This record gives sequence, structure tokens and C-alpha cells, in this order.
Amino acid sequence: MSHIVSRIVSIVAGLFGLLYLAPSLARNLAFFLLPQALAIQVFQLTPGSFSSPMQALVQMAFGVVLLVFAYRRWRTPPRKLAQYTRHQEGDRVRFAILPATAPVSVPVALFTVILAAATVSGTAGGIWILGIFFVAITALLLLVDQRGAKAGQPRSLQIGKDGIEFDGTFLRREDIHHLKIRNKFAGDVEIVYDADRGIPTGRLLGVAARKKLATVAYRVEIESGGKAHLVAAGLDAATARGIATEITQGLALGT
Repeated sequence: MSHIVSRIVSIVAGLFGLLYLAPSLARNLAFFLLPQALAIQVFQLTPGSFSSPMQALVQMAFGVVLLVFAYRRWRTPPRKLAQYTRHQEGDRVRFAILPATAPVSVPVALFTVILAAATVSGTAGGIWILGIFFVAITALLLLVDQRGAKAGQPRSLQIGKDGIEFDGTFLRREDIHHLKIRNKFAGDVEIVYDADRGIPTGRLLGVAARKKLATVAYRVEIESGGKAHLVAAGLDAATARGIATEITQGLALGT
């Protein structure tokens, strides 16, 4: 079911990306490809004439952001949980780790995209600067993995009794000081309710998005020589514990 939803989101984002990247073409073809009532709505939502070159650039940038998001969403199969496989290779064990897909908070993303679309479509004169601001926020939410640069990348490591190898780095067993699991998003977040002011909707959405992200933001790190080395990231709690246990047993740490 999540795969189907991801496909639908990709298609919708891609279509609107094309509408903003090629506005003239979209406006002209809408009446040929869509029912008249829907075509009129698309015509009204799609930017038409540009009051300045900067307005055109802002609208095209917004289209590019949506298209890149659609491509990534379509290309990357959604994984709510991380996973890993192990293969025996002589006296070593190789692990292939697939991180969980970074979740996108639908309410936050939808609110931001709608706000950006409204701003971008209405940019005129000096207001295009505001359009750039909202396009940048949209790009940050949709294209940047908040868990870190390497959180969405598959990882591979080899473990033997003499040490562990990953990312072209080999750490000897005797040089390993500590193995730990970290999650910078997993801290408790307290919301203080004010009866007079209530709780801002934006704050509630932000906390919900943070908690959702925290479920797949676990990292396994090894400390050696006074430096923390990233072994795997973008993990759920169970997978992080499983990998940490595999490393401990494979290196025979603590024995």
C-alpha cells in the first residue's frame, strides 16, 4: 500500500513540476488532455505571464524541486524499516545494510508546497525574493535528508576476529574503544499548553514530524583513536540493535 501511495505522490509532484517548469506548454495542453472543468482549474493555478525574469526563474526553480522530488520518490522504493543481510566469506562475514527511507511529513510538506505555490504564482516585482525563500524551504523539506548526508546510503561492512572494515577503513579489534547507538532526534520533546494561547498548529506538526523521523534515524558508531566512525545510519531501533549485536559478537568484544 505504501508503495502505491509513493507512486501516486511521485506522479502528482511530477505533473505539477512540469506545470511550473513549462507553464506555457501546460496551459495550452490542459484543455486538450483534461476535462474542461479540471482544465480551467489547472489553467488558473498554472503561472502564465511573467512580470520579470526573476519571477520566471523562481517559478522554474519551484518546478525543478518538484520534479527532482518526484524522480527520487519514484526511483527509491519506500522502506519503513531498515534491513541487512549477512554472507559468510571465508573467515569473515560481510553485511549489506539498506537504510529505511526518510519519511516525509505529509501535512508539513503539503502545507509548505501549497504556501510556496501560492507565493510563487503571485510573485511580482520585488516579492520574488519571498518566492525564493519558500522554494528554498520546500527544497529543504523534500530533497534534504534531515538524518544526515549518509543516512540514506546503503552500507557494506566486513567483520572478522581481527577487526572490522567499512568505507575503505579497517579498524583493528584492539583499537576499538566503544560501540554505541545514537539518535539525535529521539530526545523527549515537551509541549507546554497555554490555555489562553493554545498550541500553535505549526509546532504540533513539527513535533509530529520529528517523532516520525526519529523512528528511522538511529546510527551505529564505533569509537577508535578518539574518533567516532559511522558504521551505519538511517536505521530503526531494532535494526540498529541487531547490527550492534552482530558487530559485538563478530569481534568478540567484551570477552
